[in-house]
Amino acid sequence: MDRLDPKLDVVFKLLLTRDPALLIDMLQGVLERPIIGIEVLNPAIKGPLSSDKEIILDIRAVLADGTRIDVEMQIRATPGLASRLVFYGARDYTEQIGRGEDYRNLRPTFVIVWLVDPLFPALERLHSTFELRDRHTHTLFGDQLSIHVLQLSSLSPPHARYGYHAIVQRWARFLVARDDSEFDQLAKEDPIMTAAKKTLEEISMDPAAQRLARERSDAIALYKIDLAMSKDEGRAEGRAEGRAELLLELLAMGFERPASEIRARIGEAHSDQLGIWASRALTAQTLDAVFAP
Repeated sequence: MDRLDPKLDVVFKLLLTRDPALLIDMLQGVLERPIIGIEVLNPAIKGPLSSDKEIILDIRAVLADGTRIDVEMQIRATPGLASRLVFYGARDYTEQIGRGEDYRNLRPTFVIVWLVDPLFPALERLHSTFELRDRHTHTLFGDQLSIHVLQLSSLSPPHARYGYHAIVQRWARFLVARDDSEFDQLAKEDPIMTAAKKTLEEISMDPAAQRLARERSDAIALYKIDLAMSKDEGRAEGRAEGRAELLLELLAMGFERPASEIRARIGEAHSDQLGIWASRALTAQTLDAVFAP
């Protein structure tokens, strides 16, 4: 069975909202606190998946004690991502009370973002927590707002000791797992991983989920094509190299690894031709269809 990629944001949301026990387990590891109850405020996936800006794929939730949570998966660390995470956290925090209400009713807000591409490449940590603290003494101003950044690129070996919570380490391994042996090993380590594996398999066999994942993957690929086409506008060689890399990536996603003669053909093609092939690779069923005259 071909499992859907849990690092794809739409699959990530389906996984954690279909079985609330999975979301609770992940949050207990990230926040290092027990969670008694949780309500997901936006379980439905609404909006056109062809638009990166209109679709909302984060998970907004409230805990039994009123604590606010925003969880999301990001494949790309876009230039405005850090500012957007602060905005989301501040928005959720301020929406708790209205004008004239007692500020003491405010509950903490946590923003949690899993990243495929690192937001802070120089910060080689899987899990980093950003809070309001004094610059010199590091005295905590308050626990009302914090942002948890989880960079999958900094995942350490399973048994390495870096001070990360074991649950966080397991979830990171689950999200990047590539074959049955890795999923099976995780399932042996903790029953919740068995549930996560089962839920991911159920989602992967669901035609509606498959469609959503395909639409989302296509939207991301189209974004990359647009980015490649607009990058290095004055340098044809730079555009061709970028489009060649993108085309090889798309072919690897949809077909077997391209043979050497196909790689050679891609290497000799001009930029415009590479763009045509890349667009075809999104919907073509065979390699011949991609490279048809």
